[in-house]
Amino acid sequence: MIRKLTGYGVLGWLAAFFGLILVTNIVFITLAVRTFRGEDEELPYLQGVRYNQTLAQRAEQVERGWRASIAASRLASGDVRATIQLTGQDNSPQTGARLAGMLRHPADESLDRKLRFQEMAPGRYAADTRGVQAGHWDVVVFNQAKEPFRAGRRVWVP
Repeated sequence: MIRKLTGYGVLGWLAAFFGLILVTNIVFITLAVRTFRGEDEELPYLQGVRYNQTLAQRAEQVERGWRASIAASRLASGDVRATIQLTGQDNSPQTGARLAGMLRHPADESLDRKLRFQEMAPGRYAADTRGVQAGHWDVVVFNQAKEPFRAGRRVWVP
């Protein structure tokens, strides 16, 4: 026996369909917000306010002519070593810089690691960190002295 489809039946099917869509959206939104907050910077509003200052620092860095060659490798101990070769305008090694930085995971900021660089040779700086998974990582380096310098590169960590 086939039942006749009434207005209440259509209303029930529509309510069930849109209810399922609503529940699915709530689940996906909740999972997305819990796993990634959507911001790359800690204080994005202040970063925007200070943008002119950032442009001035970049222009000064270009004027100074510093260049960085950034790499990362895994040591036999399992630690990861980030290395930077810092050169000046005339390709001479830049010594005495106070470099710090971050080893940043592209998708999960909870995996980020702070880096403190030590000068290993003239113009060559290195920082070691542990507990780093294999994959793509961003190395971001900045000078803690008064000369503005910032560099970054995506590297593959084996």
